[in-house]
Amino acid sequence: MLYKSIFDNFMHIRPEGYFLEAIDEFKKYGGTSINLVNFPENDVENNYYEHLYDRTIKTAEKVRESGINAIITIGPYPLDYFKFTNQNPVEKLKSGIDLAVKYIKNGKADVLGEIGYPHFDVEPEIYENSEKILIYAMESCKDYDIPLILHTEDLNAGKYEHIEDMAYRHYNKEKILKHHANSADFNFNKTILKSLIASRPNVKYSIESNQNFLLETDYTDQKEKPGKVMPPYSVPKRAEMIRNQYDDYDRILNKIFIEIPYKFYKKDFFLI
Repeated sequence: MLYKSIFDNFMHIRPEGYFLEAIDEFKKYGGTSINLVNFPENDVENNYYEHLYDRTIKTAEKVRESGINAIITIGPYPLDYFKFTNQNPVEKLKSGIDLAVKYIKNGKADVLGEIGYPHFDVEPEIYENSEKILIYAMESCKDYDIPLILHTEDLNAGKYEHIEDMAYRHYNKEKILKHHANSADFNFNKTILKSLIASRPNVKYSIESNQNFLLETDYTDQKEKPGKVMPPYSVPKRAEMIRNQYDDYDRILNKIFIEIPYKFYKKDFFLI
């Protein structure tokens, strides 16, 4: 094994995708643990969030049986808003938050996410409603100290400040993580924890910034869309790159894969 802990902070693994083949590829290159995030489904009509969360939890069980540790992130995806336009999308996504918090409280899952805003331009009303849903998520997590993962568009300094202000008023900025962040974000924000796509430039820039960060592939496990995302072995390969290029690699790897994940998630990421 390359290192005692190699953690991919954001993966979607699906029974319809490459499923355990993708996990085997992650493990082959030294991966030890993942954050398994639910992935939107298009063919479910009734009890959508219950179905989605139960499916994600069962998938995580299979991942663990294969020898990879997994924490579980569940919650309504921001683009679910468009799935429920024939109902009341704000209330529907709030109900998804309520159910996710219930599951997390009961120990079935660990994290609320990915939640926030669409990553493309939308009508002002939709953006404002998305913010109402995000604030509801923050307030729902507050009493139970639940980590919250954000899905947003690319953020500039002003938008980061806005999220920090919301967190100050409704939750805790130390319990919020920006998924799919850019390494250049460190130039104007050093407060919100960032999870970066595991590209070589991102890793180099982030290490040089001397800021806290996590690494992810955002692997979506869609056979119908090959090449859309980074392959499952990307985070282990970046760990190998760090080991080969930095004299203090042990300190860097320990920080990315053990210290920061434990501080944010309060979970032990060593494979038992």
